Amino acid sequence: MSPLLDYKGAATALGLKNDTWLRRHIRRLPHEKYGRAVRFSEEHIAEIRRIHSVRPTELPASVAVGPAMLVPLGASRRG
Repeated sequence: MSPLLDYKGAATALGLKNDTWLRRHIRRLPHEKYGRAVRFSEEHIAEIRRIHSVRPTELPASVAVGPAMLVPLGASRRG
């Protein structure tokens, strides 16, 4: 059985600079709680990664993708 991680250890395991994001979102994240102590297992870390994993969707072949589709932020697609 692997040791449980506190906020700082979990943030490090997830590659975060600090634990602020974890603390703000704790109600939506898998974890264990012992009184006020919050702990994360390896399984919790893996589940957090899975929950927040983003996979691109495939575009239909009829959709043209190329430089013409790229529009700078703040610009309008209308000519």
